[in-house]
Amino acid sequence: MSEPPTALPATVKRWQQWVLASYYGLIASFGINCFLAVGFGNGSMLVIWFIQVFPLLLFAISLHRQQVRSYVWLSLVVLLYFMHGVLVLFDPLRVWLGVIEVNLCIALFGCLVIFIRRYHEHYQVL
Repeated sequence: MSEPPTALPATVKRWQQWVLASYYGLIASFGINCFLAVGFGNGSMLVIWFIQVFPLLLFAISLHRQQVRSYVWLSLVVLLYFMHGVLVLFDPLRVWLGVIEVNLCIALFGCLVIFIRRYHEHYQVL
């Protein structure tokens, strides 16, 4: 399969930017969550954060290289994070963290679906 050109049309590029914004927002929300749960001075905070975001970090390079298959796989992986966010919603002490995580997951999933659709409409590939 041939590689797509690096310059995306404006509509596709806009959706890619929304994907990246919600993607990095989800990663940052886990960092804030670890900071609130463990505290800043503790070294275990980084370990906990890394374990939580490792599956997301696997997609970082391919998202910037516009490899559409990684966008498809990320749309499946983000559903696991959505389930985690729903479970966090049931903890009375962390309700707001769950709300933030669920909303970021919904935003990321929606942006991924729209990006993939716009990309396929423009390049006519699967």
